[in-house]
This record gives sequence, C-alpha cells and structure tokens, in this order.
Amino acid sequence: MSDMEWSELSPLFAQIGARLESLEAQVALLSEKVGVGYMPVAQPVPPEIVALARSGKMLQAIQQYRALTGASLDEARTAVMGL
Repeated sequence: MSDMEWSELSPLFAQIGARLESLEAQVALLSEKVGVGYMPVAQPVPPEIVALARSGKMLQAIQQYRALTGASLDEARTAVMGL
C-alpha cells in the first residue's frame, strides 16, 4: 500500500474506531439497564479458552476464563458464550 493510500484510509479507520467505541458504550449501558451481562471484547480471549468452548466444554471454559482473568461469573459466561 502506498503512503498516499494509507493517508487517505487512516482518517476513515479513526472514524470507524470512534464509532465502534460509541456503539460499545451504548450496548454496555443498555445491557446494564435490562440486566443482561455484557463484557466488551477489549482483550482477546486466551486460545485455551477458545479451544475449550469450541469443543463444547463451556463450564470448563468459563471456569478457566475466571481463573485467568479474574472476571466475575457473569463476565466470564458472557465472554465464553460470545465465542
């Protein structure tokens, strides 16, 4: 990609990033209001958790996620169920 192409795309990526942050905040607020757990995907889920979830071992994935991240049960369940 040439420098000119990047200079044209960079502002667009910045706008998309800002819009996603705004949407993420709205989803978090709405989730809180209706009592549904929501955990933004700010950090990637560790690969061992993904492997457990994809093999159908959801309970183990949730337990392992909590152990690795210190997340609450609801946060861990939301993260794992979102895989």
